[in-house]
Amino acid sequence: MKMAGFSLLEMLIAMAISAVMMISAGRFLPLLLGENLKLQQRVQLRQELMQMISTLEKAVRRAGYCNGECSGNGIKISSNCLLVRWDENSNGKWEAINHSESDYYGYRLRQNQLEMQRGVDACNGNGWERISDPAFLTVETFSVAQEGRLIKVLLQGRAGPWLETRESWIEGENL
Repeated sequence: MKMAGFSLLEMLIAMAISAVMMISAGRFLPLLLGENLKLQQRVQLRQELMQMISTLEKAVRRAGYCNGECSGNGIKISSNCLLVRWDENSNGKWEAINHSESDYYGYRLRQNQLEMQRGVDACNGNGWERISDPAFLTVETFSVAQEGRLIKVLLQGRAGPWLETRESWIEGENL
């Protein structure tokens, strides 16, 4: 009776082929992981810019709202800064900047980071909080322009090698 199986030579050849394949996979895997990290970074950059644009859109839509008689302009646009106010609690007036429930909000670009603060009517000063994460993202451009009731918001951010731009045209409903 003849026994079936691999000979020593066949086993050595199979092991050599397997070793070559494992070495090739070992060299390819870091490249694959690096490309995956870059792709994740780009997706996260897009998501963060979209979230910031969404926050700004909401603020612009609310700007100028008053459930009564409020005087003044609900939006003020300057270089790298957006100031808005709205009657958040619908009490018929805009609470002053020094009020604990102030209806004044500001968004600005400072040191390549988008910041916001409640209770401000100017773009300078301290106490602003970052909306963006400086460890991941640098905001290279933040601009706001007004054409009638339309407000254009432009954000451009960089994370690693990726540069993304997001633009939104928002109708100021209460302007």
